[in-house]
Amino acid sequence: MKNKPTVILFSIFIFISVFFAGIKILLSNNSNIYDETGIIFIDPNIINSIQISDNKNTSSLYKVNESWRIGKQTVFEPKLSLFWKAIANIQKSELISVNPKNFKRMGFDDADKTLVRFFLESTLQEEFLVGKWDQDTKTCFIKKLNIDQVYGFTCPYENIFATDPDMWRNPIILSFPPQNIDSIKFSYPDREFEINLSESGWVLNNNPEIMLDTTKIAQFANLTQLLLADGFLSEEEAVKVDFNQSDALITFMPKPKTSSTISRIRLKQIDANKVAIKSGNSPIIYFLSLVNAQQLLPSEENFYLSD
Repeated sequence: MKNKPTVILFSIFIFISVFFAGIKILLSNNSNIYDETGIIFIDPNIINSIQISDNKNTSSLYKVNESWRIGKQTVFEPKLSLFWKAIANIQKSELISVNPKNFKRMGFDDADKTLVRFFLESTLQEEFLVGKWDQDTKTCFIKKLNIDQVYGFTCPYENIFATDPDMWRNPIILSFPPQNIDSIKFSYPDREFEINLSESGWVLNNNPEIMLDTTKIAQFANLTQLLLADGFLSEEEAVKVDFNQSDALITFMPKPKTSSTISRIRLKQIDANKVAIKSGNSPIIYFLSLVNAQQLLPSEENFYLSD
């Protein structure tokens, strides 16, 4: 029987072998493991959490199965796609400066710099600093921590490395193609009305005698074709909103044999400047400015055809 020290040494050997095998798997997807920046090749299929922070905010993204999330919400896919494209562009970085005197104007001071960290489970895989975005050249500046070398790489849009968690959330409240609308019902605490599409055109409350302005109906339908939030309520704010006592409920009914489904949005004014919005059964509570929300709250008369 092997003695205890031998067993311990053998176990350590196995652990080291497995550890380095894991590193080999992590890096084997790219033969050019490091580029000139000294930053490791970052494989989005391997990484499962990301932290992006500055001196004010932190965005913590994490992967569940094949879905990236921010808090309890799914990360907005177009935003995530732009992020990974920018990360891929790091491999094409060019050296910009090795003079620390130039670093501040490129955003590498406490007020502007952003720290980006990539993890596999709880193990840090890579980290670097991102400076300001140059609008004229569509360039992001990047540097390793404690290394006086700044590189530049292509970033087509600002806020690719957003530290504000809201900028990673899906801002689409409602997407209902105008051509799919069969009817829209507006329900307020003291009244309700409905416009629906008949064989002869749009009618109000099934009364063909009332002449409606189709241009105004089209303008409203265009608003809800892609209705974007101005922001999101925090969990603490959201639980205080009683949508059972909403200021308005708008129901969209689709035409038969279209891809759209019945959609409902509820609106509730929460202060002098903001209106909370809930879409269907989604747990996300959005908000619009009062000015933008008022465009969604017409009266019957708003759709009348003017003399």
